[in-house]
Amino acid sequence: MKHSMVKAVSLFLAIILTVAVFSACGVDPNVKQEDKATADYKVKIDEEEEETEREGFYAYGKGKTDPVEVGGVEVNVKDFAVRSYELAFMMAQKSFDSPKDLPLDAAVQYAFTHIFYNDFYHITNKTVQYRSASEQQIRDSLKEQFGTDDFDVTSSMLYNAGKKIFEMWVPSYGTNIYYIVDAVNVSGDKAEIVTTFYNELARNTLLGKATITVKIQDKKPVIESLKAE
Repeated sequence: MKHSMVKAVSLFLAIILTVAVFSACGVDPNVKQEDKATADYKVKIDEEEEETEREGFYAYGKGKTDPVEVGGVEVNVKDFAVRSYELAFMMAQKSFDSPKDLPLDAAVQYAFTHIFYNDFYHITNKTVQYRSASEQQIRDSLKEQFGTDDFDVTSSMLYNAGKKIFEMWVPSYGTNIYYIVDAVNVSGDKAEIVTTFYNELARNTLLGKATITVKIQDKKPVIESLKAE
């Protein structure tokens, strides 16, 4: 009898403690938690992330920016939209039908810069930066960007014949890029990426338009040609 009384008291105290805990948390123990769920807690998964200005240099792109498959290889549309900006509006190379049409020094400088930086737009040189590279590094970068290293690279002004190296003071390219990818036209092992560039995030002032052709070579996407205005 004494043992039963102790059990009853213990059970009563446990119930009192449980109610107190739920009350402290603002939860009614008599209501199932799923009954209190409302539509307010649904996660919006299809809403586009809003673009906002941030500190530093960024590429703000919209439009058809999803990667596409070209000749069985995934092509990052955003990357090549930025490549077209680099060539057309940072290096003033607005038209070439093949990489060999590029001026030698422009091609070498482009390859040289990409040895050290993934993108031009976030190069923030607070002091002038010196870089050097070997002939093989330049050729490897040309092959990676354009699919060919068939350039007389040692004739470039950036080549120091005495030291047998390439030398360059890196330009301060840092800037924000505002763009919309208008179209991605895929045909066989090639893709045309048409991009419009603007001077501000609101995209009210037109900077220019570029169409870059990317082809698949050795199972990698490379730049074949560019037309910009």
